[in-house]
Amino acid sequence: MPITLKLLALNPYIVRKTVGWDIDTETGKRKQQYITIGYAPTRAKGLEMLMVYNKNPYDIEASKITFAEVFEKLSAEKFPTISDSNAKAYKASYNTCNPCTTECSRI
Repeated sequence: MPITLKLLALNPYIVRKTVGWDIDTETGKRKQQYITIGYAPTRAKGLEMLMVYNKNPYDIEASKITFAEVFEKLSAEKFPTISDSNAKAYKASYNTCNPCTTECSRI
């Protein structure tokens, strides 16, 4: 069984939050827009996850960012303000990282 199916079997409850509504102009029906917060093993744990999110909302997309994307953002912000030798040192350090860290997102 693939790992995603195993994780889904262990956490069968999806935890999501409504962020808005769209109206289909052809049918006039409303469609719910939501974000997925995560998955939970029980309904009670899912409600607890939703409660924690509602108390302190965080950016869901930020938890999906890769190391390569973080480095790109850092480069864009920091490199113009530092010396060339420091920028080269950052790049050299980044290049020594495991190749998987630049492609794999947080699970």
